Amino acid sequence: MKQNKDIRITIRLTPEQYKSICTRAEMAQMTPSAYIRAAAMRHRVVVVDGLKELAHELKGLGRNLNQLTMLAHQGRFAAPDLHSMVQTLGRVYDRLEVLTSHERR
Repeated sequence: MKQNKDIRITIRLTPEQYKSICTRAEMAQMTPSAYIRAAAMRHRVVVVDGLKELAHELKGLGRNLNQLTMLAHQGRFAAPDLHSMVQTLGRVYDRLEVLTSHERR
């Protein structure tokens, strides 16, 4: 749900501070405004390199599963072989575990 943000706070920054905030926001794949809001509200900003690619792969698997479901409901086949999809999901999960393992330490 998108929130209406109608209150503005203006701050002054040195060029170095602005560049640092923009660099950190870019690393977190956030806008500078979103990054500053998260930091100000003491939210933990975590950057996981490679997460975007995993999310893209998961979306693709989800689309494939939805297509198979639609075809099965239409009666085009009775029992799809989902073994390769389960294996791919397992590999994605394993890569996600590796990417996020440093956060639990």
